[in-house]
Amino acid sequence: MIELLCLAAALAFAIGCDIYDVTETVKGIAKGVAVEANTFWLGTDKPTAKQLYLRDGLVIALATLPAVLLLVLLYGSPAFYIALVGPAIAGAKHLQGGLQWRKLGIK
Repeated sequence: MIELLCLAAALAFAIGCDIYDVTETVKGIAKGVAVEANTFWLGTDKPTAKQLYLRDGLVIALATLPAVLLLVLLYGSPAFYIALVGPAIAGAKHLQGGLQWRKLGIK
């Protein structure tokens, strides 16, 4: 049970930080302050919120996959907790991205 709570917390952190990052990115692009630097899989430096959520959702899913597989295949393994680093890092990177937009003067 505790494993599911830890997985839910890691996913909530990653998704919450992604929402913050996408919100700040869309505001910054709309105000013309800057453009999206990470155009991987987007094809444009002025993506829509939908494009950003689709790309980021895939990245978060791939980062969480090892933890889910360990939870299902090796229930109770300590490696599961190490695998939670994936979604935590994905969330931290999105938090960092959102704060970079905030530093540019987005309010």
